[in-house]
Amino acid sequence: MVDFRPLLFINALALMLLVTAGFASVRDELRLTETFKPPAPEQTVASESPAAVEPPETVEPTTAMAPVAVEPAPVIAEQAPAEPRQPVFDNTPFTVPAMPENPTVLAVAEPPSAMATRTDAPPVQEKQAPEKAQEPPPEPPATTGTLVLRSNVVGDQVTVNGKDYGATRLDLELEPGRYDITISKPGFKPWSQTVALEAGNEMTLVGKLEAYTTVNYHNGNWVGGVRTGDGTYQNADGLRYEGHFINGEFDGQGTAWYPDGSRYEGGWSGGKRDGEGVWRSADGARYTGEFKDDQFSGKGTLTRANGDILMGHWEQGQLNGQGSLTTADGMLYVGGFRNGEFHGTGALTYPDGHHYEGEFSNGAFHGTGTEVFADGKKYEGQYIEGKFHGKGLLMNPNGSSIEATFRHGEPYGQVQLTTAAGEIFTARTTEPGVCYREKSYRATECPKLESW
Repeated sequence: MVDFRPLLFINALALMLLVTAGFASVRDELRLTETFKPPAPEQTVASESPAAVEPPETVEPTTAMAPVAVEPAPVIAEQAPAEPRQPVFDNTPFTVPAMPENPTVLAVAEPPSAMATRTDAPPVQEKQAPEKAQEPPPEPPATTGTLVLRSNVVGDQVTVNGKDYGATRLDLELEPGRYDITISKPGFKPWSQTVALEAGNEMTLVGKLEAYTTVNYHNGNWVGGVRTGDGTYQNADGLRYEGHFINGEFDGQGTAWYPDGSRYEGGWSGGKRDGEGVWRSADGARYTGEFKDDQFSGKGTLTRANGDILMGHWEQGQLNGQGSLTTADGMLYVGGFRNGEFHGTGALTYPDGHHYEGEFSNGAFHGTGTEVFADGKKYEGQYIEGKFHGKGLLMNPNGSSIEATFRHGEPYGQVQLTTAAGEIFTARTTEPGVCYREKSYRATECPKLESW
């Protein structure tokens, strides 16, 4: 709260000065008379404080009084008279203004703390941070990568994932992904590399192709002592080879002609067929697929001279694993193999429509399976070495059936017979021709059923 007392004191002091100046001015203008009555004691103006002075009573001049010109007494600033002097008034009334009870404050100094709490003060403008320069909009994300291809030869040929792109120099914009790059040129060993290209990246590859050196093995001699590179080989036994060599062995891509009339074209490693290749026998058989250590190994297809086709996974020259056999006369098997024989779970269909689906072992039905014969009979049950063995159900085309435990293809022990009309009989293999109707202990003749 603001303290107004200092201001009130200043205003009272200013008012006293104004009153004092007024008295001086009035005294100069008043004309004193020769005789006058002194004012009553209670009309005496107190000199202690100008603020306590009360207006004097009006002096009424008499007719006997004549105005006398009196020189105004000089006023000595800030020096009080030795004795109080009574002013002489003319007939002009004079009133000392009273001090207002609630003076109006014209101005007042406020401390800084008061200014901070004023509600009528204008709001202080906060200093704003300078605006940042507008940034350019972000570029859209890249969707391709750049593949830069160079090589150390002129007139080369570039393939990317099997597609020809011509000769280097090449700057290719490609989608992100995995790429197989090959740079080749006749007379040079191809240069290959596989890379993973990412969007927004630039990848530079420099292929270094090595020139082949001609290899020639003839009459038991390496001509010129060169044993690495491309060339030919022919020995006294009739084996001929054309392709790539490393340290005198077939290695890389090449073709061999054997003395027995067979031929192989494909990959080699350490003098043995290895990798992708094609083998042809003298009698017309053909295998296309993978090789390892000179044998069929991996995925491949063998077409025999008689027209049989074996397809699937090979190990050590035989089908092992999942595969299929299609014979020239129309038999079809699809399923597991072991050492070239049906093994595991599979399905076999014969040319006459006979069909089996179930488990195999060493080429025979073995385990649990379902067999449908060409004449319409159907068996569901267990097998051993290609025969019914164990619990099974043999169903005839007319609806009759035999349910029994089989032994080496024949019912054994107690048998249940169901006729085409739905009658059920029980029989025993130890009592041929004797049957019992269901829920009856009376023996009767067995019905005539096929396979019984």
